[in-house]
Amino acid sequence: MSKPMAKDGAVIWCDRGWQPVYFGFCPSRKAWSREMRKMGAKEPYPTSDGCAVTFEKDGKVCIIVTLGGATNTAARTRVEIAGLLCHEATHIWQKVRQVMAEREPSIEFEAYAMQAIFQGLYQAWLDSVAPDEMLSRGAKIIKRAAA
Repeated sequence: MSKPMAKDGAVIWCDRGWQPVYFGFCPSRKAWSREMRKMGAKEPYPTSDGCAVTFEKDGKVCIIVTLGGATNTAARTRVEIAGLLCHEATHIWQKVRQVMAEREPSIEFEAYAMQAIFQGLYQAWLDSVAPDEMLSRGAKIIKRAAA
């Protein structure tokens, strides 16, 4: 049995931590329409397989990620969804760097930032629209041998 869409079709805003950009995952066309009304924007729902749309409101930068044409997860594997979300997370990171005027972040700084952004988006996807059979609770736990 598949999960219902996110509660009342709302955008799931991720914990941005230290990052100066707000970002969230939009699980449905309904959630997109509701968020556009709240923001006073008229941006049409993206139809590409993955999209990160940037908005600026009241001096704040917000990015909403949607899977658009890829929302039919029955035709996608968990790895494909992760790949799309990772791709969109990169666009969020690029905007974060631009807002911070960070031209050359250290390798570890960039890696931790990308990890945090991706994990937020992936968890939002899992919590909202991932079919039960794609959830990680069925994954095997790897036990490490005692040293």
